[in-house]
Amino acid sequence: MLKKRALSYLFVVVSSIFIQSCAMQLGAEIQWDSKDQILMSERSQVKMRSIQTRVYDSTDKVEIMRGIISTMQDLFFDIDVIDHESGIITGKKLYQSGGAWENNPTYYTYKTDNLVVFSTNYRTYGPFQYRNDLIRISVTIRPKGETQLMVRVSIQHNIRAIEEPEVYQTFFKLLGQSQFLSTKM
Repeated sequence: MLKKRALSYLFVVVSSIFIQSCAMQLGAEIQWDSKDQILMSERSQVKMRSIQTRVYDSTDKVEIMRGIISTMQDLFFDIDVIDHESGIITGKKLYQSGGAWENNPTYYTYKTDNLVVFSTNYRTYGPFQYRNDLIRISVTIRPKGETQLMVRVSIQHNIRAIEEPEVYQTFFKLLGQSQFLSTKM
């Protein structure tokens, strides 16, 4: 009897360990360094930079920044930071992806100034598991030579850089249309 009981306990422990080891890992990947994100990229950094960058024949930084801001707003991004001196504009956009967050109680307690949180409900670190509906965009403008400005766009979704060239082509197409309209007015 004692041997049967010990075997049943052993079976429960072994099966619990087996089930736990097969469980899907929940949570986001925490990246403490930008090198982590670079290493996760499937494209070479030279290709990514060429996809993300356009050069405009203009020295009017304010006009280019206005075009970028209106393009971001046309794409439903909320503008977070506008820094004229350093030429940086950042924004974010939220979208609902099939009810991924509506039943998640930690979604409503997320604060953007906390980069790492601990959730006892899901035993994971990182707010981005709960914010997989968040897209971040960062645009930098800097001079290139005497007569040109270089615009670089970086877009992230779910902590990873978006690598599809179509996304950047769409952004730059809308920016070009915005620049064209502003020169005609």
